[in-house]
Amino acid sequence: MDWFEVLLKAAGVVVVAGGGAAALIFGPLRYLADKWLTSKFNQRLEQFKHAQQVELENLRFKINSLFDRTTKLNQREFEVVPAAWALLVECKNQVTSLIAAFQQYPNLDRMTVPQLDEFLEGSSLSKWQRDELKASAKKTDYYMDAVFYHRYDQARGACREAHVYVLKNGIFMPSDMKAKFEKISDLVWGALVEHQINHSDKLVPRLKEARDALSNEAEPLMKTLEEAIHGGLRDGHIASLKALA
Repeated sequence: MDWFEVLLKAAGVVVVAGGGAAALIFGPLRYLADKWLTSKFNQRLEQFKHAQQVELENLRFKINSLFDRTTKLNQREFEVVPAAWALLVECKNQVTSLIAAFQQYPNLDRMTVPQLDEFLEGSSLSKWQRDELKASAKKTDYYMDAVFYHRYDQARGACREAHVYVLKNGIFMPSDMKAKFEKISDLVWGALVEHQINHSDKLVPRLKEARDALSNEAEPLMKTLEEAIHGGLRDGHIASLKALA
């Protein structure tokens, strides 16, 4: 029994005899059945193609969305990491300069009045401090103490800016890189606070644990962090070029 007979039975038609009459009947029916099956097949095929196309479009959209997010995250990392590095270097340099054992100051006590006025005019001291310095018997000592706190405030501001920047943007950094930024920041801040205590309390002997930690631990960390940044930026640039190819 072929598919045509199956269709006839499904339609309630029973074939009882062959011959010309049957051929006259079956011919048009077979033609119509062929057309019907072809139509059904084509309809199902179009439905399948449409479903496949919809699925492909959805998949393409998901891939493009994921690629866009990855690209944006990489771009944000390329912006954040160099900026964080620049702030960290500035912070560390200011603190290292402030806590250095050797500090050079001009001898204000030996200056003439015109020389002193000219020097103070270009200094970071405020007007009231300049007035107090001129009235002081130990002008150099007054200047050393006053200028220390100006430099201390600048260094503290630089460290705070570097710390807050990483705090806000560290989410765009690799976790190990962010940890290095935070560790170096903590070392620098510790050395700064320790130096301020030494200066304010006139400690003898001076505290030096945080200063030594900055010297012994921060320098190697800065080097490895710099290498990691170079590697990350280079790999990211190569990946971007491949994506554009």
